[in-house]
Amino acid sequence: MPLFALSVPQAMFNIYEYAVPITLLAVLYGFRWKVGMWGNALSLGAVLFSALIAVGWWEDVAELLAKQVPMMLYLADCIAIWGLFLVSLLALDTATRFMSTVKVKFHEQVESVGNGIVLFLLFLALFQFQTLANGHFGMVGEHHTVTKSDVEKGGMTNATLGALRMLSAGNLSGFTQVNQFDDRGDLLELHLQRRQAIMLGWRGEEPVMRADDGLIEKMKRRQ
Repeated sequence: MPLFALSVPQAMFNIYEYAVPITLLAVLYGFRWKVGMWGNALSLGAVLFSALIAVGWWEDVAELLAKQVPMMLYLADCIAIWGLFLVSLLALDTATRFMSTVKVKFHEQVESVGNGIVLFLLFLALFQFQTLANGHFGMVGEHHTVTKSDVEKGGMTNATLGALRMLSAGNLSGFTQVNQFDDRGDLLELHLQRRQAIMLGWRGEEPVMRADDGLIEKMKRRQ
C-alpha cells in the first residue's frame, strides 16, 4: 500500500479546503495592500451589503429564471445568488468610488495595523460568501450517501446561517413584515437534496433537469 496514497476526490477536497482560501488571502494582501485602510474598508462594506442583497433576493430571481427557462431549475439558485452578488458589488463599488474621491490618510502605525485587519475581514467576508454560494447553492452534484449531518459539520457555514437568520429577523428585517432567512432551518437539507438530484440527473438515472409548474411553485419565498 503506497505511503502517500491520495484519491482524486480527496485531492479536490484539499484544494477547496486549503488552496482556495490561501490563494484568496494571498491575492487580497498582494493586490489590495496599496489601496490602503480607507479604500479597503469601503470595499468591505460593499462586499457585506452585496452579500446581504444576494441572500435576501436570490429566491425571487431564481423563481423568475426557472419560469423563463425551466431547464435551469436546478441551477437557478446558484446563478441567481452569484448574479445578484456581482451586480450589487459592481454598483456599490462604483458608487463608493464617486462618493469618496478623497483618500483618507491615517497615522503610519494605524494605517499598517488597520489595513491588515480590514483586509483579513474582507477575506473572511468573501470566503464565507463563496463557501455558502458554491458549497450549498452551487451547480456541483452531491453523492446520494451524503447526509444532512455531514453538511452541518461545517462550523463556519453554520455560523454564517445563524448570523443571517438573526439579521433578517432583527435590524435588517422588512418594514411591514418579518421575512426571516431560513426560518424553518431546512435550507441545508433542501439544497443537499437538490445537489443529489443533479448528481442523479448527470448519471442518467432521473430526468431532473425537466421542470414543471409544481416544482417551480416550491421555489417561492416561504412566508
